[in-house]
Amino acid sequence: MPDDNTNVETPNSEAEIPSESSADAFEPISDIPPGDEPSRPEQGFLSSVKTVLTYQSYSVYLVTSWILGVFGIIMQSYLMLFLRDYLLFYIPSVDFVYITIGILLVIYMATELVARFFGGYVGDNFNRKNLSVLTMLVGGIGMLVLAFSTGIPLLLVGSLIMAGTALFASGSTSYIYEQIPPKHSGLAMGIFQTSSGFGLIGLGLVTWLLAIGTPFVITIQIVFLIGAICYIIAAIIRAIFLRPPKPINRTNREKNAPREFIKQNSNALKLLYLILPIFMAVLILDAFSDGFYRFVSMFYLNETLAFTIGEISLMLIIVLAFSIPLSVTVGGFFDRRGSRRAILAVYSVMPITLILLILAPIFPYWLPIQVVEPLVAMYPILEPLVSTAFIAIAMKQINDILWWTLILTYLRKAIPRSETAKMLSIFFIIVMLAFVITPIPSGILYTYYGALPLLGLTLAINLIIVGILVFGNIEPKPIPEEYRDL
Repeated sequence: MPDDNTNVETPNSEAEIPSESSADAFEPISDIPPGDEPSRPEQGFLSSVKTVLTYQSYSVYLVTSWILGVFGIIMQSYLMLFLRDYLLFYIPSVDFVYITIGILLVIYMATELVARFFGGYVGDNFNRKNLSVLTMLVGGIGMLVLAFSTGIPLLLVGSLIMAGTALFASGSTSYIYEQIPPKHSGLAMGIFQTSSGFGLIGLGLVTWLLAIGTPFVITIQIVFLIGAICYIIAAIIRAIFLRPPKPINRTNREKNAPREFIKQNSNALKLLYLILPIFMAVLILDAFSDGFYRFVSMFYLNETLAFTIGEISLMLIIVLAFSIPLSVTVGGFFDRRGSRRAILAVYSVMPITLILLILAPIFPYWLPIQVVEPLVAMYPILEPLVSTAFIAIAMKQINDILWWTLILTYLRKAIPRSETAKMLSIFFIIVMLAFVITPIPSGILYTYYGALPLLGLTLAINLIIVGILVFGNIEPKPIPEEYRDL
């Protein structure tokens, strides 16, 4: 692995990620207390993992992130079904269910967008440890409201509180970025993604509640209640055990707070596009693709492909089982070989999964029917595993986890400590604008034309992205002199 003073090597690249400690680079994002650093560099995969886990605040943050893994996978996987069944369960007279869901999602994401807008400034100008605590505490309160909601008003209140955590999220993410050793940042982010493996606990809880006859909506609300308690416990753990970060000293601050807010965000926006112009274009396109896909996927599975909740849960178990070791492997590969090769290898799988999903109604099994029929007759539990749709969705979800591991690692290596929260906020705002735009047209298209147009649109965008990754240079551009001392 390259040491802290060596640029990440990438094939066929004209510009490299700036060295973390070079005199020509930004202030290093890592802020590890000297007493936490290992006495000597270690080599090898297991030694690298051991090195990463020696950083106290990283380890504490990792443990509390396991709680996010338990409940986050449920929210991501069952959100659309929950919203649909919630409306039908508590408000059976509601019309245009999918359009209503689209409107609710737009309200939620618009609120998160506003919170993100101010969250970048908050994250770079206030104590990041405290913001990490507030992220969990406020999230717990939001889940508590959702657990006891019985109609649209409380559903909205709980959702908006959850969206409000974005005010603290960029500062929280910036805090953990500071606790990651620069040399092993890809591996550290890969280990961090293993928290999704604890989603198996949440899936087990959902499966058990459904098995004893609990309605689906009530099941998810029980999960929200347990999640609220766990989030609050995690907030207390962070408050006690996380180390305070090193303050960020700024020169030439404006006395007028709104003017200083505009100045800092303007500089961060310019810097983001000066350093990462092509990569940001890729992420914007991917956001539109992901927005269309997320809306259609769960309904398509449940209605068109007739997947049961049990089969969806089985798929998630398989996804988690494969994504955990792959995330760590991909993160380590990024550290050793650089961004371009890793990103292209991961994203190239996306169009394949969508093609399989589109073909699933025509070719329900990826094995010949002569093989499938006797196999399923002998072992009925294997039927989902030979389903084309099942394999396609599982591949897509695994790839999404790997993709986000690479994105977070890329940003960790490319952006400066003093501007981390603002640049992360701007990045997420740009991505979320696509999410805000996509739900309503998705709801209309799905209501009147079904799933195939949305899947076809998603595939077209994915192919464009692959073309950009093949022929474009996604590496960070050289940093202009005037932006090296913001």
